[in-house]
Amino acid sequence: MIDDAPIPDKVYIIGIGGAATSGLAMLLKARGHDVSGSDQNDQLKDRLLGADIRFFSGHDARNLPQDTGLVIRSLAIPDHNDELVEAARLKIEVLKYSEVLGRLSAQGHAIAVSGTHGKTSTTGILTSIMMAAGRDPSVLLGGELESMDGRNWRNGSGEDFIVEACEYQKSFLNLCPSAGIVTNIEVDHPEIYCDLAAVQESFGDFLRGFRPGSPVVVPELHADLLRKVGADVRLIIFGLDQGEGWRSKMLKKGLNSLIEMRVDDRSLFKVTLNFPGKHTMLNATAAAALAYSLGVDLESIRTGIENYRGVKRRFEKREVIDGVDWFDDYAHHPTEVKMTLETAREVYPDRKIWAIFQPHQALRLEVFFEEFVASFDASNEVLLLPIFHARENPLQFPTDMLQGFAKRLRERQIPVRIVGFEEAIHELPEIIAPGDVVMALGAGSIDKIGVRIAHMGRDLEASR
Repeated sequence: MIDDAPIPDKVYIIGIGGAATSGLAMLLKARGHDVSGSDQNDQLKDRLLGADIRFFSGHDARNLPQDTGLVIRSLAIPDHNDELVEAARLKIEVLKYSEVLGRLSAQGHAIAVSGTHGKTSTTGILTSIMMAAGRDPSVLLGGELESMDGRNWRNGSGEDFIVEACEYQKSFLNLCPSAGIVTNIEVDHPEIYCDLAAVQESFGDFLRGFRPGSPVVVPELHADLLRKVGADVRLIIFGLDQGEGWRSKMLKKGLNSLIEMRVDDRSLFKVTLNFPGKHTMLNATAAAALAYSLGVDLESIRTGIENYRGVKRRFEKREVIDGVDWFDDYAHHPTEVKMTLETAREVYPDRKIWAIFQPHQALRLEVFFEEFVASFDASNEVLLLPIFHARENPLQFPTDMLQGFAKRLRERQIPVRIVGFEEAIHELPEIIAPGDVVMALGAGSIDKIGVRIAHMGRDLEASR
């Protein structure tokens, strides 16, 4: 049964400082709701306060207004949280972020972009296309989109509501979409899914939750599987080169690659991508296919793709060290790491490529150990940072896991060493030479390294 109940006027969000919840808070505020919330992390405090959203540092039962109509909880919030306990005492309805997204999706034309990899970038490209077409969509995604002034939300006047739909804890099953994309299917959350079959089953459930007849763009690799799940949807195939459905072909490689977009082996248009790599081609092809199925004209699709300026921490170019091409990327799964480094090698075939990698979760490194080992062949040298332990107890894992990983990389003739976070900040400007390429990879705090080094350089210059 679809939960299409309206969102109450007064909303309180526990864990409001998260990437997803902060975007939801801003969207609800823009739609006229009275929004407040709390978080242990003050990083987004000023941004929220600037939007007239009350922010409480830390969690305390006294923070929760007694006339609150709805409490929204981040997935990171434990059941014993004082504010959750107080909400139960006051008999205030409590929903997870994904459940609120489900209610919002039931009220309009929801477009859900899902998949193990690439969903944030694909959501960004689709948003750019819809904006170029004048459809003025509302948007919620997991990264900060340059074309939305660095925000991860947008409150548009059109009927389209584009959302990034994540398979983590099967949260995308709360949605009721009218159209969608599946970028790919792999195991990425071993704490949730025991194997690939479990992930595939979950994506089958996701497709069965669409409104009848909805267009859903799916990769050729998984098309046969998704045809068999019994969902009343219209599948549209996408891929590279030739074949059924929507395809793209590389015409010119580089940081700004030129591709040809085709459908059923018929040429449609040529378009320049602002980011390199086959994964960017696939993301653009999926977004184009869905937009066309929703009535967007080809010129708007081409313009929207060319207008796309990226999402922060997705092959994001940074000014860090003079003469060095430095990129930050959210890659934290072996497939993503391998693809990102191979793309860097494609763009810089004769340059030294440093891979600075911060493993995201010991469990992920443990489960995909051999896959990670095989992901760094396109790099010349690897620097390993300490594991970023998200949602896990580090005491439950071997203390020498990172050392074992380094040993396996050396066996593949890849120079590697383990460095501390602060050590990396102070040593990298000394060991990286002009002309080198740096790929800072990980979903944790690794992006702060480039920021800190850049600040150090500016401070040194100012002191001279």
